[in-house]
Amino acid sequence: MIKRILVALSGTPCTSSAIAHSIELAKLHNAALTGVTVFDPDRLQDVGPVPLGGATAAHELGEHRMALAKEQIEDSITEFEKACCDAEVKNRVIRETGDSAKCLLNDWRYHDLTVIGLRGLFEYGVLHDHGDIVLDVIGDGLRPLLAVSEQYRPIQSALVAYDGSPIAARAMKAFCMLDIWKPMPTTVACFKGQDGDANRLLSDAESYLTSHAIPTTTKRIEEKPLNAILEEMYACNADLLVIGAAKRIRLGRKLLGDTARFALENSTRPIFLHH
Repeated sequence: MIKRILVALSGTPCTSSAIAHSIELAKLHNAALTGVTVFDPDRLQDVGPVPLGGATAAHELGEHRMALAKEQIEDSITEFEKACCDAEVKNRVIRETGDSAKCLLNDWRYHDLTVIGLRGLFEYGVLHDHGDIVLDVIGDGLRPLLAVSEQYRPIQSALVAYDGSPIAARAMKAFCMLDIWKPMPTTVACFKGQDGDANRLLSDAESYLTSHAIPTTTKRIEEKPLNAILEEMYACNADLLVIGAAKRIRLGRKLLGDTARFALENSTRPIFLHH
């Protein structure tokens, strides 16, 4: 059951799409939306190495970036509140200050689903190439998660990547049990390297989804998912990729598995992740 949805008002090109998807789901479930903005002074003032004699210019640049971020935050809030008002959706806004990832994780604890942009968080037209923050919050356990692309695309069909592992099974089960979308045509795909017999896995997965009234087809693909997962998503014209997000540790940092990371960095369509 989905009753509270957290929406990252990140000031990236994906923000409008995130708002549109969230409103669509809120109307479907009679849910309330919480828009969250994060103002991170440390990140905004970090302009990189400062040459000798350049402290004043660096300070001015940091101040300019913070002023621009504040302006973009207000624009994002205005867009969110207007869209919710027009759609008659219950909403509120949380204005956070501090570390972006920590703030989002704190707010996530009291929501059923989080909607973010695929590759950037809380940039507000100021910061760039910070998609690693998206990967960090997912690696730290922010799930279930809907990561959306810049172009809004109605979600009317799905591709479930399934290899028989507990992580993939949990993602598939969350997709069914949370009942986020109405039952829609879904393809379950097994890629090279799955645990166990692919035909048996596909048959069992099809039976499971069908028991949830989801019209299901199956497909066996003789390539590894890292090489073929997005190609298959586009080939079957799926609007959504459902994938488990494995977590591993490297030098004390929680990271995603290679396939989930690749999909998040390269997909042009929404992704539903669960761990």
